[in-house]
Formats: sequence, structure tokens, C-alpha cells
Amino acid sequence: MRIFHTNDIHSEYENMERLSTFLKRSKTEHDLYLDSGDVGDLKSLTVIGSKGEVSATLMNYLHVDAMTVGNNESELGQEWVELMASKMPLLSCNLKNLAGEDLIGLKSSVILTKNKIRFLIVGTSPFYGADLKEGVYNFFLELDGLKTLEPIQQIQQEIDKYKGQYDICILVSHSGIETDEYLAKSIDTIDIIIGGHSHTQLNEPLMVDNTIIVQAKSYAEYIGCLEFEYVENKITDLSYQLISLEGEEKDKAFKEQVELCNEEAIKQLNLPVAHIECLDFDLIHECHLVNFICDALKEMYPCDLSLIYHGIVSHQLVGDISKMDLIECSPSKLNPTFIKAKGKQIRDAFELSLDVDYCMQSGRGPGFRGDKLGTLGFSSNVKIINNQLFIDGKELDDNQEYSIMIDDYLQRGARYPSLKTQEKDAKFFKGFIRDVIEENLRNQRCFELCRIKRRT
Repeated sequence: MRIFHTNDIHSEYENMERLSTFLKRSKTEHDLYLDSGDVGDLKSLTVIGSKGEVSATLMNYLHVDAMTVGNNESELGQEWVELMASKMPLLSCNLKNLAGEDLIGLKSSVILTKNKIRFLIVGTSPFYGADLKEGVYNFFLELDGLKTLEPIQQIQQEIDKYKGQYDICILVSHSGIETDEYLAKSIDTIDIIIGGHSHTQLNEPLMVDNTIIVQAKSYAEYIGCLEFEYVENKITDLSYQLISLEGEEKDKAFKEQVELCNEEAIKQLNLPVAHIECLDFDLIHECHLVNFICDALKEMYPCDLSLIYHGIVSHQLVGDISKMDLIECSPSKLNPTFIKAKGKQIRDAFELSLDVDYCMQSGRGPGFRGDKLGTLGFSSNVKIINNQLFIDGKELDDNQEYSIMIDDYLQRGARYPSLKTQEKDAKFFKGFIRDVIEENLRNQRCFELCRIKRRT
């Protein structure tokens, strides 16, 4: 019996072309091919433009037998997960809507028979973070109408439900190697865990008690192959290969599938959403585009002030604007975020933003997909006079607490560390900063506010 497996492909389509060649040559009707999630990635225009449907199309082309829902699959929200589940064998026993109800079409598990062996295959999505911290993914999943439940009880329910109806239990897990080891120790009836999420390269299986754990790194650079005999209700003669796909030829037919999906996605993204007057851009100096973002944030979400770093965007916007224009201008996956901070924290960040060399450094950090960091911009109720901050006409008070709209890059303390705020003390909102721009392109008030100078 052979089980092929991949995980965390993240829209690396060229590598998938090699994966397709390998599977066409190697996989037979007697084998299983399982994937542990994060096939798609919002870095891909094809994923964004197709609302993720490309992942289902391509995995069906590869004849995947079952796949679990990763955090990247979840990021497009409940509607898309349900759409994908209607088109392919998608599993998760612990991903639910906000009411704790099952998603339409999403199965917790499936029983498949290969070589007269009955496999119970259970899927699970991420719940634990580092050091097994509970529920860390729900801060953002809940913005999209989803949440994950603690997986142990959910997995055990599937095992109990189908007791006597299967021979081997496989958990297809997008949880990370640390959590997989914990699950193996907690549930002694899981025979095999096909892992993902932590991008771990396991050159040989990890044995935890009687559970076999495998994971195949990421990006379709490798495919794992677990081979064994099943004799007298036991897995025997176990062997494993982590196979590099580097030398495989690219499947031209698979590439054609990608190109068809991409063509339609780009067509959708290029449709105009608004026609606007010029919103100019500068990385270091005050500019209309960053002012616009700050004013839009303050208009949408009540707060004392809003601020954002100029590197969240890369160039001006003018004329007919499409979703593609907005993605190219602001590619980062960063959410509008509400925090509270003392005036001293704001002042420290502002003073850092006055250092041109500091602002010209790379903005690399969680969720950031731009280039340079840039200085800080502020909402129109903030005035900067001789490098002193005034909010609604009053000088910034170091000891006063202010409510602020930023993004989760700043909330995490990236590059402007004084603004770092614990997730439990922040509030996150649906969509990315580019969605804030799009939503306000027809808001004349934001265009008027953005032309009010902040610095004198």
C-alpha cells in the first residue's frame, strides 16, 4: 500500500507542473494521494481573481483523494470554503461557522477503500499556535465568518462514530509538527498523521508512540511516499521516501490548466471599479494617497486618530482603477486594526518616522509584501507643527490614552515597536488595507480630507 502526500504548496504552479508529471507516472488506482492544506495563497493573482476556485480545479486535475483546509484556504471566508468543498474532497472536522455549525459540503472525514484496506481519513485545521496556545487563528478567521474548535474532541468523535467501519485511521492535519506530536500523544487510535503548516522536512517518519507522522516540507518541492503492508490488522514492513521533484519535467497539460484559470482571473481583476482624480504618492513626504488611507480608516472606524506607514502602498493612483491596480499598489495582506496607546508610544513611533535612513529600510515583516518601510502618515485631525503632534488642536499628551486605527503590521510592533499591542487587546476588521482604499474610491469626503495638509 502506498500513500503519496504533499502540503503547503502555496500556489507554486511551476512546481505543481513537476508534481503532476510525477503523479501521472507513479500513482495508480490502488494508491492514495493526500494533501494537508494551503494549496492556494493570496500572493497569487489567480487565487484572488478566481476567489480560490483555481485550487479546486488544479487539485482535481491531480486526482487528490482528500485535502484538509489550511489557514490560507480559510482566508477567503466561509462562502469560498463551501464553494471549494462542493467541487473537491475537502475535509476539516474542526472548522465551523461562528455559530459552531458545519459548513455546507465540508466533510469532517471520509472512508476510502484501497487494496481492500478501509481508511478513515479525518481532516483538521489550525487551532493551536506556538507552545500550544489555544485559538490563536480565530482572531482572523472570525473576520471571515469562521472559527476552529479544539481538535482533539472533534477528531475523537469521528473515530468513535466510525468504529468498526475502518482499518486504518489517517489524520490529514494542517496544524504544524508540534501540534501533530501533541495530537498523537492525546489520541492513541490515530495510525498515521499527514502533516502540514510548519513546512517541516521529515526525511523519515517521526514515531510518537504508535503513530506515524510525516510531512513533506512545502511549495511542492517534495512529495512523500509512505509504503507498507497491512497484515493481521497491523501496519508492517514500513518504508518511506521523501522524493525531490526538482528533476521532473513540467507537465504541459497542467500548465495549460493554470493558464486558463489565470486568464479568467486576470480578466475579472482588470474590470474597473472607479474613476478618480490623482492620489499622489511619496515614500518620505506627506502625500495624498497615504492621507486618503488614514482618513478612510478614521471615517470607517470611530477613533481618536489613524496612522499608517507610507510603504503600505507603492505608487500613485489615477484615472480608471481596477482591483488589479489596487493589488499592485498595495499587495500586503494586512487588516485594519484598532488599538489603544499612550501618547508617548505615538510620539516614539513618530520620532522614528523622522529618520529618513530608517524609513528607507526594508519593510519586511508579518504580512508585508511591499518594499521600503516609509514614514508615517496621519488622519486629517492631526497637525504636525515644528515636529510636534497636535490632535484635534491639542498637543499630544504622553500620558493620555488614545484610540487609534492602524493595521496589524504596526499592531505586531513591526518596525515601529512602540505601537506593539497584544492580540487580545486589539480589534481586527475584515479585509485588507487595499480594500479600505477600494471601498472609499467613491467617497468624496475622503478626497476632500486627504488634501488637508498635516505638516507645516
